[in-house]
Amino acid sequence: MVTNKTLAKIAVAGGFLALGSASYFRWKIETSIKQSTYFKLAIERLLASKTAVDVLGEPVLIGSIDLGDTKRNFCDGLQARFQVSVRGPKSSGIMAFEASRNPPSQPEWRINLVELMDKEATRKLVIESPTLLVD
Repeated sequence: MVTNKTLAKIAVAGGFLALGSASYFRWKIETSIKQSTYFKLAIERLLASKTAVDVLGEPVLIGSIDLGDTKRNFCDGLQARFQVSVRGPKSSGIMAFEASRNPPSQPEWRINLVELMDKEATRKLVIESPTLLVD
């Protein structure tokens, strides 16, 4: 007969294994998103904005993505929308962006919107939008 102590050890080991696996898969998904073309394009737009870099300060550090928030953070292959935390020595905030593509006529991702918001979401800096003309 198996003792309660042995069952407790098995349960603890199983819990650590499950937690470790979940953390690993979350990290893999987030890394995959951060290496995607649409994410890199959005970060390029953020870093190319002198105003955004002045607000945050240099260097700008890219934070994590809330993978549990599927209304704000998703990609279905044709559209991508994400919010990611960003910070610098001067301040921190949230960068939100939207991107789209229309294969086969448009296989490349196009950035439609990039915004920088402060943590309280009281101020917003529009870096790129459909109504904003960018050189």
